[in-house]
Amino acid sequence: MFRVGQDYQKPEDYLDGFARFVRDNPEQIEAITILLNRPKEWRTRTLNELREKLARNNYDEKILQRAHKLVHNKALADIISMIKHAALEAEPIFTAEERVDRAMAKVTAGKSYNQEQRQWLGYIRQHLIENLTIDQEDLENVPVFERHGGKGQARKVFSGELEALLAEINYAVAA
Repeated sequence: MFRVGQDYQKPEDYLDGFARFVRDNPEQIEAITILLNRPKEWRTRTLNELREKLARNNYDEKILQRAHKLVHNKALADIISMIKHAALEAEPIFTAEERVDRAMAKVTAGKSYNQEQRQWLGYIRQHLIENLTIDQEDLENVPVFERHGGKGQARKVFSGELEALLAEINYAVAA
C-alpha cells in the first residue's frame, strides 16, 4: 500500500492516479510538456522542476519507482520513462542506465571519436545515469568533470562542438 495524502492505495491504483495526473497536467507542469512534446528543451532545470512538482503532488520519484517495480516488474524505472508510460501506456519503461545507453548509442552512431573524446563520453554517460541531463555548468561543478579539467578541457577535447553535443545528448535522453 502507498500513502497518498491521508489515503492508502494499492500500487496499481497509485499508478493509475499518476497516469491521470500526467495526462491532466501538461499545461500546468512545463516539464511534462517538454518530455512529451518538446524533448529538445530538456535541461537540468526542467528535471528539477518535474521532480519538485511531482513530489508536491504526492508522486515522489522513489515511491513511483517502487510502484513500477511491483506493478511492471521494472526496478529503478527512470522518471522520463514513468512520465512517458503514464501518458501513453505503450511507451517502454527503462532504467536510467538503459535510457542513457540508448541515447549515447544514438548520438555516437556513425561517428568516430579519439581516445580522449571516448573517455569524456564515458564521464558524461556516468553523470547522465545519475542525473538524466547535462548542462555546461555541470562540467564545472561535478567532481567527475572537475578532476579531468572541467568545461575548459571538455571544450578542447570536443573542438568547439561541446554545446551542440550536450544539446544532442539531452535530446536523445528525453526523446
